[in-house]
Amino acid sequence: MVIKKYRYGAYDRSKNFQEGELNAENEREAYIILQNQGLIAVDLKESETKLSEKIVEHLEKFKVGEKWVSLFFRQLSTTLDVMNLKDALNLFLLSTKDKSQQQIIKSMLEEIELGKTLAEAMEKHKSVFSYNVIQMILIAQRSGRMQEISEKLADRLEKNYKSRKKLQSALYYPLFVLIVAAISMTIIINVVLPTFATFFESQGTSLPLLTQIFMSTAIFISDNIMIIIMSVILIVIGCLWIYKNFSLIRLFIDRCILKMPFVGRLISQREWMNDFGSLSFLLESGVQIDESIDMVARSTSNHYIRASWIDIKHEVERGGQIHSKIFPPEYQGLITTGETSGTLPDMLRRCEMMSEFEVEELSSQIPIKAEIFGTLFVGLIVALIVFSVILPVLSIDV
Repeated sequence: MVIKKYRYGAYDRSKNFQEGELNAENEREAYIILQNQGLIAVDLKESETKLSEKIVEHLEKFKVGEKWVSLFFRQLSTTLDVMNLKDALNLFLLSTKDKSQQQIIKSMLEEIELGKTLAEAMEKHKSVFSYNVIQMILIAQRSGRMQEISEKLADRLEKNYKSRKKLQSALYYPLFVLIVAAISMTIIINVVLPTFATFFESQGTSLPLLTQIFMSTAIFISDNIMIIIMSVILIVIGCLWIYKNFSLIRLFIDRCILKMPFVGRLISQREWMNDFGSLSFLLESGVQIDESIDMVARSTSNHYIRASWIDIKHEVERGGQIHSKIFPPEYQGLITTGETSGTLPDMLRRCEMMSEFEVEELSSQIPIKAEIFGTLFVGLIVALIVFSVILPVLSIDV
């Protein structure tokens, strides 16, 4: 038995955030230890993980791809109708040609041959199978509902994958506009303006202030390009480190993000869509409501919404209801109806559908808004540059 050291961030029953370290055999055992101490973990990672191991984990996730995980459970739910788990995994091994996928399946088969469960085999590939996925498989094995829960899990993962892809596709256009604008500005400032400046100086014409500002900017950037790039990289790394290691700052930033116009609503609606869908799925799968909320909180990427779920769990543990003012107003009525009528999973599913419609509506507006603001932004920059060139021309005596 190998004992590992884990670093955690967790909330206690008084909603105070705590950080510390503990020893456990695996991640699941670490979560159980924290639960027994009355702590709800929202951040748990192995503290002694080497940098090389982290790189290998990220590469494994990148090579395999998010789509494969949903396909894996879809195939698993189908094949378990006619064969046992080992035969199903062997069939997957024969049907896949991707080496990374083959390595994962071989690894799981080896663990199962040693007498371990599928959930325990998946824990060796935490970068591919998330904590919630492993927990659902553990629940499926205990309840004997592997085929049913695998099918529901495949549906859930496919929905999340499609939603994420739609959002990424919507962001391609604004990213393209920003790249084109940056390239255009670089060419004009570093190529066009210096040519005009040389000509005007030969004519004995002094450059206006606006033109001098652009020229000074071009010279400064060209002379210090490496320093600027390194400074930007260090600033980004520093901000990410602060965000990752200071919970109060992380909570404040995530709350501010949710209050941003348009973008904040898009992010919040997408988070609620995933959370409502996950909670409905967990409740339908037979997971207790407090444990379901705990799992939803861990899978939520926005820390402010995550803290909100922690508040809801504490309220439920005190005998209260899941209904909370934390939820957007349009969902509160449905959730209240679900609790009072005993149809909470169904009402959560309806909330998910409403938020999904909202996300699709907001995502469809991104290219339009990006085109408008991108055109205005590029037009403003080009106008300033052209104006800085025209001014010296108008000052030349004919």
